[in-house]
Parts: sequence; structure tokens; C-alpha cells
Amino acid sequence: MIKFNELTENDKELIHSFTLWGVGQNCDLSFSNLISWKFLYNTQYAIVDDYLIFRFYAGHHLAYMMPVARPKTQQDGTFKVGKCDDCFVRIIKAIREDSIAMGHPFLMLGACNYLKELSEKYFPDTFDIKPNRDHSDYVYMREKLINLSGKKLQSKRNHINKFKSLYPQYEYRDLTPDMIPQCLELERKWRLSSGEENEEEELTEELRSMTRAFNRWDKLGIVGGTIFVDGNLVAFTYGCPINNNTFDVCVEKADVAYEGAFNIINQEFAKHIPEQYVYINREEDLGDVGLRKAKLSYRPEFLIEKYTIMERHPLAAFEDQDRIKQETMAIWKDVFNDSDKFIDLYFSRIYKSEYNVCCQLDDRVVAALQALPYTMLYHGKEVKTAYISGVSTMLEYRKQNIGNNLMKQAHFYSFFHEAVFSSLIPAEKWLHTWYAKLGYAHVITCTPPPVDALTTSYADFDTVQRGKKCVLLHDKDNYDIIQDDIRIAGETYHPQVENIQAMLRVVNAKHALALYAETHPQTCIVIRVNDEDIPMNNAYYIVNHGKVKQTDMPDVNALKLTISQLAELIFKGEEAEMFLMMN
Repeated sequence: MIKFNELTENDKELIHSFTLWGVGQNCDLSFSNLISWKFLYNTQYAIVDDYLIFRFYAGHHLAYMMPVARPKTQQDGTFKVGKCDDCFVRIIKAIREDSIAMGHPFLMLGACNYLKELSEKYFPDTFDIKPNRDHSDYVYMREKLINLSGKKLQSKRNHINKFKSLYPQYEYRDLTPDMIPQCLELERKWRLSSGEENEEEELTEELRSMTRAFNRWDKLGIVGGTIFVDGNLVAFTYGCPINNNTFDVCVEKADVAYEGAFNIINQEFAKHIPEQYVYINREEDLGDVGLRKAKLSYRPEFLIEKYTIMERHPLAAFEDQDRIKQETMAIWKDVFNDSDKFIDLYFSRIYKSEYNVCCQLDDRVVAALQALPYTMLYHGKEVKTAYISGVSTMLEYRKQNIGNNLMKQAHFYSFFHEAVFSSLIPAEKWLHTWYAKLGYAHVITCTPPPVDALTTSYADFDTVQRGKKCVLLHDKDNYDIIQDDIRIAGETYHPQVENIQAMLRVVNAKHALALYAETHPQTCIVIRVNDEDIPMNNAYYIVNHGKVKQTDMPDVNALKLTISQLAELIFKGEEAEMFLMMN
């Protein structure tokens, strides 16, 4: 497997060492975009054989960007990227193996023509390669955006002339951090005019990206411009370099009440960015008909074609669920030394392929876990919860970061399956420390069973478990399995008599805080959450009289919590418990 690193603003110099002197003009290589959209894509990076690789999530699916070769220093002191078919082929193979190990068929987004042709030549009948027009970047000559010469751009000149005649006193100013509040207010007005404003809903993805960029303005090296009329902000834009001759315009907003405001900020910004940028990338249209028409009306110099490269045939490694099950079972038996009867019960009654998260290397399963669906009763509310079971890695594949990747996959799986919490019972003492690093907290206890499970009916048991304030519930099928397990154990069954320390993690911070807010209606607090595994949780949360709102607007007085500390806050004094778990 490839060891990937979390991408942070501190990696700018390293990323720029590949991109600034490279030939790639793709807007996805803009460092501002990489950082400001990380909350949505969970972008990570690795360097393999002098190639920069980005790995991210496109919804539920693991995906990769096209590898970026490190520019080589030339005799004259300049840098140049040389083409190496063999190098690219080797890197694609490595990425494909990493994807399989992470449990996903290979998917690469934003591939260029060169990589498309390379894939067709060296991987025949392997990939399905399709153009993605909605994500093609529009690239313009900076000089043409300034001068707008020619008959085809006459309408743009007319709009600008109209703006100048209506507002001859307008001013262009560089966008500085002190203007950010005004920019956010203008963006809100723009959203209101577009019918997208809803104070009760979460921030739009674009606004979250924008506020993340604003919060990291200096660290990202962003350049922006504004238009003021009579002291009022009427338009703003910003971006950052992709490479040494191409500048990326990330955001452009204007007050539509000022006719020609979009045209004037476009032209003025092109004038004011450094002259070294010959090209300006104004990004994709995402399939929006109006946006496509507007971008085409500026007569782009060219479009950067992007291709989606995906496994043509479903991989046998993902189809052969019986093999995966048998290999997962063999690892379980080797690691946990359970009886054959218990293993048969677990893998016949509890295990399902859709719960299994595994790592496949060398054409076999080398590590696995199961994210089992449970329900937590939290102050009378039923909450979806994952129970992590059977975390195991073959001895010869340990110390390769596989366990961390498995858990990261499980957390993503649980988030997208609407789980709010994830729970587990560490099998050994040293595992408490490892799980704590993954965001788990000691806020739940595995207590002795409240009844004799073998002689108590499910109806009576359910009455008892639902009498608890905060508890992981067993449904009837699960209770039947527990009873069968006790019967199989026979005389070797010894009911638990002491508490066992279990652990719990928050999977969905907003939903978890909504539960907390409802049970603590007098609480008013702003919380900043940091979650290394699930970036969608990284935000500010305003808890106010029984309600919670997620935002990216910074608050210097916010209570800063890691995801494990958030669990400690939510479950403080709750005495959460579980019992009769199949471990």
C-alpha cells in the first residue's frame, strides 16, 4: 500500500515544488482549491518515485487525481517535466493496487489526453475511459480578458462601458483580510438573489469552501480583487497560481443590481494579477447551462479536457464474496483463537459482505473488520450506531498502516450510512491507546447482562434494555444469536460479572450535537471540532437553546475539541452502556 499523508496548509511549499514548475493547468492543482475543498473530499497526498499523487473521496468512492511528475532542474537553471511512459505506467499500477487494498475498484478523475492514451495502450480492455465535459476547465489568454478586442467580445465591452458610465467613480482595490466580512455579506446577498439563502440549513458547499479559504488567506497565498462604488463593495474575486504561467480564478461574486459588475471585476482582476501569468483558468461549468453559456461567451483559448478512468469490468477481487468471507474468517481464527462453533455462528448469522471492510494485497484478504449496524437509545431517541467488530490483520502484514486505513474506511462507511456514533470493545489493553488516536473515547461501558439471557424472553429483555437512559440496543434477531451462542458454549459459558471498559467515537458531529443540544436546552456554546478521519465534521457548531447550526465562520472564543473530546462532552454523566456483545 501507498502511505498517504494528510494535506494541510503547511504543505504548500512541497506541493508547489511539483506544480508551479510543471505543465499542468488543471484547476484541481490550485493549492487554494486543494485546501479549501478538503472538507468535502478528504484529500491526502503521497510521493512515489518522484510523482505527486492525490487520493480523495468522490462521495462514497475512493478516487485519485492524475499523478504529477516532479520537474527536473535543467543546465540553464530552469525546470522541465519530461515524459516517461514507463514511469507513468508504474505509478498507475501502484495506484490501482492501493485502491484495491483500500477496498475500491480503481477510479481516476481529471485525467488528461496523455494519460488516456497511455491507459489505452498499456492497459487494454482494463479501464472504461470517458470524457467528462462538465468538468472541463476554461482557459483564457490574460491579455484577451483585459483588452476584450474583436467583434465577438463587443458585448463584453458594452457591459463594461455601461458600468463605467453609470459608476464613473468606481474603485478597484486589492482584496485584503479586513474586507472579508463585506465579501461574505455580498455573497449572502448574491445567494439571496439566487433563491439559495436559508438560514436554518447548513452552509452550501461553495460557501464552506470560500470561508475556509478566507480563514487561511495568508497561509494559502491567495490573491484577490474588489470593486467599490461609493464606498460599497459590489464585486469581489480571488484565486491563486496553478503553475508559473497559469492563474486560477476560484471565486467571483457580484451584486447583480449593478449592471456590468461581473464584467468589470473580470477585466480589472486580469489587469492586476502579476504579468507572468499568461493564462487564466476560470474553472469548470459543472454542467450548468447558464454558466456554460457565460464562460463560452468570453471565447476561451482552449478547454482542458478531463477524463474519468475506471475499471471496465467489476474486479474479481470485489465480486468473489465467498472467497473474501472465507479469507476473512481464516484471519479471524488465526488472530482471536475462537472456537470453530463460535466462528461458524458469527460468520453464518452476523457477518454480511456489506458490513465487511477489508484490505486485499497480493490477491488475498490480509486484514478486515466488520462495521455492524446497531441502534443506540439516547434519552428515548433511537440513533444509528456502528459496532466495530473483528479488527484483524495477518501477522506478516502488520506495521504497514493497514489497520489505520481499515478504521478510516469504516468511519467513512459509517458516516455515509448515516451512523451518528461508532463503538467497540478493545480486545487487549494496548489497543485502548491505538483506538484513542483514532478518535475513540472511554465514555461507554460493557456492563454485566441485566438478565439471564438464556431464560429471559426477548420481550422482557427489551423492556429492561429500553429502561436504560443511554444504551446500545439488541434487536430480536441479535438476541436469538446471543442465546444460541450461550447454548453452544455450554458449560464453558460464564456470564460477565465485572464492567469492561468499552469505547465510543462520534461519526457525525452535527447530528451528535443535535442530540446533545436537545437534552441540554439551556446550553449556549460555540464549538470548533477537529476530526482527522472525517473532514465533513471539521467546522464550528453553534449550540443555542436546544438547536445546533454548523458553520465555517471562525469564532476566537469557540471551545476547541478533538473528535474524542466531543464524545466526552456529549456523554458526560450519561453512563452509556452495552452488554452481551458478540466479541
